[in-house]
Parts: sequence; structure tokens; C-alpha cells
Amino acid sequence: MTKGSEKMPEGDYEKGKKIFKQRCAQCHVIDSLATKTGPTLNGVVGRKSGSIADFPYSAANKNKKADERADLIKYIEVEAKKAPSS
Repeated sequence: MTKGSEKMPEGDYEKGKKIFKQRCAQCHVIDSLATKTGPTLNGVVGRKSGSIADFPYSAANKNKKADERADLIKYIEVEAKKAPSS
């Protein structure tokens, strides 16, 4: 498989939309380049982690160097296992 050719896993759009609203929308937007408590997720697939200009990322996030779909999928899977309050 070539870089960036990893397929996103199949999912349930409506379920994902509901989960995003419950767990993510408080801090992130997906429909603009605006930032909230967290950076925009608009264009996140294929974007190097920690790369939104002027956003105060943690050093760990800036240095992660995640920029492939597989990195994003792995991150989302890890976050999904955390308690809703984290």
C-alpha cells in the first residue's frame, strides 16, 4: 500500500455524527478553519499533527509527526477507549 492509500474503516455516519457532537464538538469544528479549545479538524486527514498555525499545541502533539490516515485511525481508536470526560 502506498502512503496515504489506507482506506478509512467502514462506519455508521449517523452514529459517528452523534458521537462527534457528544465528545468532540465542544472543542473542535469540522466545517471551517476556526479553532476552539482544540484545533479545527477540517482537512485533518493527511495533515501533519500539530501544524495549525498559531494554535498552542502541546510539545508532544507537535513532535508526534503523525500525518497518515493510519495514524489518524489509530489515534481515534485510542481516544474512543477513554472515558467520555477525558
